[in-house]
Amino acid sequence: MEGNNKFLESYKERIANETEQSQTNSGEDGGKTHLRFEQKSGFVKPKKKEGTGPVKTQNRRKIWTAIAGGGLALVALIVGLIIFFGRGVKVIDLSDWTENDAQLWAKDNGLVLQVEKEYSDEVEEGRIISQDLAEGEQVKKGGFIKVIVSLGHDLTVRLPLPDIMSMTKEQVEAWAAENFMAKVRITGEHSDVIPLGNVIRFEINDDTVVDEVSRNTPIYVIVSKGPEDESALDITIPNFKEMAIPEIYAFANENGLSLLIEEEYDDYVPEGIIISQSIKAEEKVKKGTEITLVVSKGKMIVIPNFSGYTKERATALASELGIPVSIKERYSSVPSQSFISQSIKAGTEYEKGEILELTYSIDNKVVIPSFVEQTREAIETWAKELNDQGASITIKVTNTKSNSPTGTILYQDKTNRVIDINTTINITVSQGKVVYVPDFVAPEGSGYDFAITRDKALAMCEELNIVPVFQEESKANRLPGEIWSQSVEAGKEISEGTTIVLKYTPANTKVTVPNFIGMTKEDILGSSHNKILDIRFEEDMEYVEGYEGKIYKQSLRANTQTAAGSVIILNIGPTVMEPNDLEYEE
Repeated sequence: MEGNNKFLESYKERIANETEQSQTNSGEDGGKTHLRFEQKSGFVKPKKKEGTGPVKTQNRRKIWTAIAGGGLALVALIVGLIIFFGRGVKVIDLSDWTENDAQLWAKDNGLVLQVEKEYSDEVEEGRIISQDLAEGEQVKKGGFIKVIVSLGHDLTVRLPLPDIMSMTKEQVEAWAAENFMAKVRITGEHSDVIPLGNVIRFEINDDTVVDEVSRNTPIYVIVSKGPEDESALDITIPNFKEMAIPEIYAFANENGLSLLIEEEYDDYVPEGIIISQSIKAEEKVKKGTEITLVVSKGKMIVIPNFSGYTKERATALASELGIPVSIKERYSSVPSQSFISQSIKAGTEYEKGEILELTYSIDNKVVIPSFVEQTREAIETWAKELNDQGASITIKVTNTKSNSPTGTILYQDKTNRVIDINTTINITVSQGKVVYVPDFVAPEGSGYDFAITRDKALAMCEELNIVPVFQEESKANRLPGEIWSQSVEAGKEISEGTTIVLKYTPANTKVTVPNFIGMTKEDILGSSHNKILDIRFEEDMEYVEGYEGKIYKQSLRANTQTAAGSVIILNIGPTVMEPNDLEYEE
C-alpha cells in the first residue's frame, strides 16, 4: 500500500507543478507559452537609387553583422531545444508497488518497464521486489527499467511433515502460517478422551506423502472440542412447514438429527411443502433423534386416454395437466391425422420428469411418382424415407442389358397414382450395353509397340465404359508399366460398368533417350529401341532437304532421362518432293 501512496503523491506533485506553470504563462502572455529567441538586426534597407554604382563598405559590414547575429540566435535555439527535450527522468523507488501502478508511472514518464517474476515469501504476489536502477538515477526518455515482481509463495516447496498428533490447535496453526501451507484445514469434534485443543487425528489426501509434504498438500486436522455438554443436548424442533427442504436438511445436519422423508400426493398442499412432521414444533429432543417429514408431491396427475383427441386438443390438455408431450407422426393402416398410440398407458399415475409421446397417422396411402429414366438409387431412397416413417414399400428389381447407362430404370409397373403403404413396386433396371473384354496382355517379350501399358489400358477401359482396378506387382520378362494379367479373360461378354483387375509391373525405371535424327524407320524397328520407349512414327508432307525417308525431328530430346515406356513421336521426311514444293527463280 505504501507503493500506491507514493504513486498518488507523485501524480499530485506533477499536477501542482503543471498548474503553477500554467498560471505563470497566463500572466505573461495571455496563457500562451512561447519558446523564442530574438535578436534585433542593425540592417537598414538602402533606398533605391538610380544607376548601378558600388555599395559602400560601411553598409556591407552592417549586412554581415546582421547575418552573423541571426545565425547565433538559430544555434542557441537548437541547443536549447536539445537540452529541453533531452532531459532525463529521475528514477523513484518502486519497491512494493503493484505491477499495474508501476506500468502507469513508467508510461506517464516515457519509460519502458521490463518485468521479470520470481517467487517470494516476503513480498505479496503482484508487487515489486526490486529494480535494477537505484532511486534518484537519471534515465533517458524511452529508456528501460527492469523490475522483479513477486509470484507469491512457491507452493511446490517441500518440507518435513511434523508430528501433528503431538500438537495442539495453536501449534498446527502456527506451523501452517510459518511455512505458508495453503491447504491446512482445522475442524473440531467432541471427545471424552482427547483434551480440549489437542489433535484427535489428521488426514492427508495424497497417497505419495511419506515424511514430506508440499505447501499445496491438503491436510485435514481434527482437534478435540472436549466432552459434550449434556445440558446443551436439548434441541428445539422448529415448524418445518415454514422451511424449505434445503433449510431443513441443513438444520438436521447442524443439530445431529436423523431425517426420514416420505412423499404423498395432496390436492391442496403445493409440491415440496411439508404436510406433517412426526415431532411437533417447539418440542425438545436429544441429538440423534429421528424425525419423519411428509412432503407433498402436489396434486396427483393421472394420464388421460388421448385416443379420442386431435393433435391440437391433446397438446392443449397435456399442457393444462402439466405433462410434457411430444407429437410423432408415421404412416399406418388408419387414415390421415388419426390417433395411433400413447407412450404412457391411460389411467397411469404420472411421474414427474416423464415425457408423453403421442403418435398420429400421416396416412395409409401414398402417391408413387414415375422414376423411369432415373436411377435405381432414386426410387430406393424414396421408399426408405417412407419406410422410416412406418410404411412398408418393397422395391423388386429385374436387371436387363440395354444401351441406357447402368442403373437407369427402364420400366416401373406403378406410376403417378395412389398406392397402399404396403405395396411392392416392380422395376426393370439397365445393366448397360454389352461389351467384349479386350486382350490387355501382349505376348511375353513384346516391345512397347505391342505391350499394353497402364495408360493405354486406362484409355481402352474409358472407351468401353468398364472400370479398371490396377494392381502393381513385379513380373519377370515384362516391361516396366506393362499389363501382364487380367481378371476377366479376353473376348468375354460383360456389361458396362463391370470391374476388371489389371496387374502391371512397376514403372520405376529411367532410360536415356537415343538420338534418332537421320535414322530410317526400318533401322529403328530392327533395333531393340521399342523395348525402352513407345515409339510412334509420323510421316510429314513437308519436304525436308537431306532427310528423305529419315527422322528429322523427335518429341523427346536426345540424351535426356525419361521413364521407360514413355511415348516418343518421330517425324519422317517425305521421300519424294511434290512439284508445288519447288521454288523457281525468274
